[in-house]
Amino acid sequence: MKYEIVLFDIDDTLLTLESDGTWRKMFGRLLNEVGVQATDQNYQDFIDNNHRLWSQAENDEISTEAVFDNRFDLPFIQDCGVSAAELDIRFQELQQHESTPTKGALECCQKMSQSLDLYTASNGKQKTQATRVQGSPLAPYLQKVFTSENVQTLKPKPEFFAKILREVGVADKQKVLMVGDTYGEDVLGAHNFGIDSCWLNLKQEATPESNLCTYQVPDLGKLPALIM
Repeated sequence: MKYEIVLFDIDDTLLTLESDGTWRKMFGRLLNEVGVQATDQNYQDFIDNNHRLWSQAENDEISTEAVFDNRFDLPFIQDCGVSAAELDIRFQELQQHESTPTKGALECCQKMSQSLDLYTASNGKQKTQATRVQGSPLAPYLQKVFTSENVQTLKPKPEFFAKILREVGVADKQKVLMVGDTYGEDVLGAHNFGIDSCWLNLKQEATPESNLCTYQVPDLGKLPALIM
C-alpha cells in the first residue's frame, strides 16, 4: 500500500458545515438571539467577510484571532448590543454541537482505519473542532485532531503540514495523503509541501487547468477503492 498516513480536513470534508446549510441555520439562530433578522444577504455578507479575513490571515496580514474577533463586525449587527468577538464565542459554542458526517465519511474512515493512520488537519479553534469530532461517529477511527490552533500555523502553509508530520513521526512524504474540499488550501497546500492530495469535490466544480490533485472524488465513500 502506498500510504501510511491520511490527513483529513474537517469542515465540509469529514463533517458538514456550509455544504448542507448547517452554518446558515446556526447564523439564523445566533442573530435571532440578539434580535437581528438573518436575511440571505446578511448571511452572504458574513460568509464573504469570513473568507476575506481568512485570506488575510493566510497571507500573514492579520492574526487568526483577528479572524474570529472580527468576522461578525458587520453593519447589520453593530447595534445589537453584543460585540463581534462575543458573538463569535457564541457561534463557536453552537458549532461544537454540529457533528454530522459528510456523505461516505463514516464508511471511508471505517475502511481506511483498518490499515492506515487517520488524522485531521484543519484550520480553526482546537476546542471547537475537537469537540465536533469527538461527538461524531468518526471519533473511534481518528488518531488525533490537528488544527491550526494547536499546530500554531495555518493551512496551507508548508510548516502546517511539516509540524503534523513531525508530530506523528513520518518523514517520508510519499506515505502521506491530504484530503479536503478546498482546492486552494487542501490541494495546493499539499502540492506545495510535496505530498499527494485528494480533492473532495462536493459541488462538482470544474477542475482547474493545473489539476494538481492526485485524486478527485464526489464523496468520501469513493476514496478507499482508489488508494487501498
